[in-house]
Amino acid sequence: MPAQDKPNDDLRLFSDVIEELGEGDDPKLKLEELVAAFGERGFGAMILILSMLALLPWPPGGKAVFAVPIILMSLELAFQRSSIWLPRWALRTSISRPAYRAGVSRIMKTVRYVENLTQPRLPLLTGEVADTVTGLVCVLLAVIMALPIPFGDALPGIALVFFALGMMQRDGVAILLGALATGACGLYLFLIWHTVSEIAHHAAGWFSGVLP
Repeated sequence: MPAQDKPNDDLRLFSDVIEELGEGDDPKLKLEELVAAFGERGFGAMILILSMLALLPWPPGGKAVFAVPIILMSLELAFQRSSIWLPRWALRTSISRPAYRAGVSRIMKTVRYVENLTQPRLPLLTGEVADTVTGLVCVLLAVIMALPIPFGDALPGIALVFFALGMMQRDGVAILLGALATGACGLYLFLIWHTVSEIAHHAAGWFSGVLP
């Protein structure tokens, strides 16, 4: 009986790969397993799945677990590396496989819908120069996502999802949507900063009036 060919991970749908990752026997899903699963689609696919997982509710500090590898991979993308490299400690980072399956089940319908909408287009926004700019923007977004800002993780997470889709599918429209989400993120941060500054200013005025 002839040996069957091993399925090519690069030809399988992204949604199929992330579902199959939840079926392993090991109760922990390590980052190195994710990296190996996506093959040549590594940068876009890895940033996409980590960003989607980061959008789920996690305990305080949980977002940093996803933000750190996103920052490292985005820097590698910006410097035109052809494949993902992560330090051993990062590759050993893991999450509970049952938690992964539960999270994936909540987003799978959306993933498949968006996956069917994306296609290669606007190549000017997905070339090497564009990848450098996108990588640097993704670094900034991942840093913001990890900060303890009220509701401040959703917008950068959404922007990262769009950028990752654009990189993985070579879809310039997704890159444009990521840029719009980045602009909305910047506006939100400005409003937060302005509000905090106004509160601090009024508090200082109140204290100066009360204290002798």
